Amino acid sequence: MSTSLTNTANSHADPLSEQWFDLRLVSILRLMLAATALLVFLIGPSESDRYIQLTYAILALYTIYSAVIFGLSVRRSDLIPAQHMHWFDMVWYLGLIALTSGTTSIFYNFFFFSILVASFGWGYKAGLRLTLTSAFLFTIVAVLTEPQWPTFEMNRLMLRVMQLLILGFLISRWGGFKINLRNCLQLLKDVTVFSNPRFGIDRTINAILESLRAFYNADSALLLVLAKDGAGSYQMYRIRVGSHATGGSPPVIESEAAALLLLPSSNYAVIHRQNGRERAMLFDVNTRQFLPGDPAVSDRVANALETTDYLSVPVHNRNGPIGRLYLSGGPHRFDNSTMDFVLQLMDHVTPLIENIRLVDSLASDAAEQERQRIARDIHDSVIQPYVGLQLGIAALAQKLRAGKTDVIDNVEELLNLTNQELIEMRRYVWGLQAGEERRDVLLPAIQRFVTRFASVTGIKVDVKAFGKVQVNDRLAAELFQIVAEGLSNVRRHALCDEAHVELTCEAGRVLLRIKNPRPDGNGNLGFSTEDQRDQRILFKPRSIAERTAMLGGETKVSIDDNNYTVVTVNVPL
Repeated sequence: MSTSLTNTANSHADPLSEQWFDLRLVSILRLMLAATALLVFLIGPSESDRYIQLTYAILALYTIYSAVIFGLSVRRSDLIPAQHMHWFDMVWYLGLIALTSGTTSIFYNFFFFSILVASFGWGYKAGLRLTLTSAFLFTIVAVLTEPQWPTFEMNRLMLRVMQLLILGFLISRWGGFKINLRNCLQLLKDVTVFSNPRFGIDRTINAILESLRAFYNADSALLLVLAKDGAGSYQMYRIRVGSHATGGSPPVIESEAAALLLLPSSNYAVIHRQNGRERAMLFDVNTRQFLPGDPAVSDRVANALETTDYLSVPVHNRNGPIGRLYLSGGPHRFDNSTMDFVLQLMDHVTPLIENIRLVDSLASDAAEQERQRIARDIHDSVIQPYVGLQLGIAALAQKLRAGKTDVIDNVEELLNLTNQELIEMRRYVWGLQAGEERRDVLLPAIQRFVTRFASVTGIKVDVKAFGKVQVNDRLAAELFQIVAEGLSNVRRHALCDEAHVELTCEAGRVLLRIKNPRPDGNGNLGFSTEDQRDQRILFKPRSIAERTAMLGGETKVSIDDNNYTVVTVNVPL
């Protein structure tokens, strides 16, 4: 976790990144420090300082060097060795200490500038390495450059070294904490960016696992999560070092096979170390207490993962436990802080994943409903007219077989019908493409349709509207298809020569009635028994009922007082 976010390659790609602001700040502070030291030394060098002229030269060179670095940082130049600047500063300070008063040199405190730069720029390990190296080299330089050995101040040297070690360690620790905190915030930001519904649930989870694995430099990251069907099976997402996160579907394993990886319980996080004093350590996520674990169980899980060290945390959603996350292998030592952050990360990630899964499910359902709607539209708007054409062509062929040649009128009727259907097909395609709201198209469309319907079938259709019929284009398209399907059913099954279509808009609802007279006085539509008549009365046309249900309405079939079969569609506006 000690790797710094201030990666030089990334910062060069983004000249407005935080590193450039930090680098310019450090550069100007270095220049101020060097120039101030040169000015102070010019005003009054210490009497005990040796090699004064050489010290002036080194300070002047260091000031020029600092000015050059500052100029390069302002220009955002790639020539700046940002990762090694604190080591160069340490070398400059050692030279100045060697040329001046050794253990009493005023340049001793400059070490803390380079330690601050290393710690807050590159993390805990970088700061600690520089601290130890500075203390060691300072001791050597102080001993070798002491002019009078009998008067050597061992106590001052020890005090200076301890001061350097203690303060350097604290600075490194705080700097590393700051870097780690920034890394954690960046990871949370990346996870939020990855959690985009358009990427799909599988690709999103794989991307999150890869980001988490790279963050801890682990060998692999594995997520075992309850499958979508909720039937007890699990999906296993696994990312290994060197692999590429894709959107491929993960393998599904049964609960019996997943049982080993779900140990010990959904209430415990686990840290397993092969060479640790406590091989298995449990953390109760509810009571937040540490408990000793079972090394045998922990070893079995480690063998299954083919690793020696791993961290495992339970994964919960609002309904309870749904799986486990594993981080295994790598140089990073999993500790309490790692476990605590991963638990917080999963609490943040799980709702995002659930939202993506919900959006994905809604999108799939919407696509399926749209496919069904288009299929119904094609059935009602495309296939039905061709049935009429088929009947007309069959009648024409029968007439020709009988030797009758006066078919020009029939051909023209079929040609006009074909042209009308082409116009309707273009209007239907235009309706699919158009996005604007149209609220006054339903009644004219129905009137055009019944005119063609009457000319082809010979069935007279009466259209009546009660009140102002004004609905949006989506509802109008669905009601139009219901009328077309209803009249098609009248032509095929009713054995009558008239029909009625009534539209009423009232109380926030649309009532559509399609009526046709029954062929005999007792309501017999050609069925032989009373039971069959009852089935006919209760029968609902499937296509009409499906469309109405999709609109949140209801369909009812009944017989009115005039012995008419009435299909009533009641749809909310």
